[in-house]
Amino acid sequence: ITASPSHPLPSGGGHLAVFTSRGEGGSIRLLRAEGGAAKMSDFQTSTHRERWIFQPQDLVNKWTTANRRSAEILAQYGTTRLKVDPVDGSISNPEPVPDHVVGSSSVKPLSCEEEQVMRIFYEQKIQEVCRAFKFPHKIQATAIIYFKRFYLQWSVMEHHPKHIMLTCVYASCKVEENHVSAEELGKGIQQDHQIILNNEMIVLKSLDFDLIVYAPYRSIEGFIDDMDDFCNGAHQRLKVIHSFHPFAILFKNKLIKCLLF
Repeated sequence: ITASPSHPLPSGGGHLAVFTSRGEGGSIRLLRAEGGAAKMSDFQTSTHRERWIFQPQDLVNKWTTANRRSAEILAQYGTTRLKVDPVDGSISNPEPVPDHVVGSSSVKPLSCEEEQVMRIFYEQKIQEVCRAFKFPHKIQATAIIYFKRFYLQWSVMEHHPKHIMLTCVYASCKVEENHVSAEELGKGIQQDHQIILNNEMIVLKSLDFDLIVYAPYRSIEGFIDDMDDFCNGAHQRLKVIHSFHPFAILFKNKLIKCLLF
């Protein structure tokens, strides 16, 4: 990770530090405000709050749009899997499947409901991968949120969720500063690490490079800290409160698979 010189913030007070994390397949730029009134860690001013909070009907509209687009591509080309340039993440339409190929004209698109089932299945797989590597909860949560956001833009028929989920885990490790190489990740789950790298840029572009997310686990930690102060050394009460922590984490693990982005 390299740090660029700090730049004064025009809003008055503080500086903006630019950090560039370089790894396989490109780099990720992270911004952090230092001093002054502006703080990039503030949820109220975050891109998470500004751009990734939706009404239920908005989510349905986005999923429906992606599903219809994929169905139209299937009708036109006989296949839906898009080609992704691993360097810049650009997309190109698939090559038409010749009519004489068996099944080229009989493949039916998935429904929105079937796509939802697939997304939930692979969100569970993300949790399994993170448990296998003993990643912190914040990496699991960030990866699932990346995965959810990606499939607001795309259908599972266009980009295989098995590949995208691995890339989301990889990107999450980078952003949360728990670096694991693509080779290690691929080897640990017996998958080709090149698939992870090939999809990295399209994932980042689909997230519009909004990589800082606010997982629900932070609220648990904040609550426990507040209770520590409130109890003011009452060890028996603190012991009871801390005993609920693992159950709260389990509940959040289930909650993260619902409509959280």
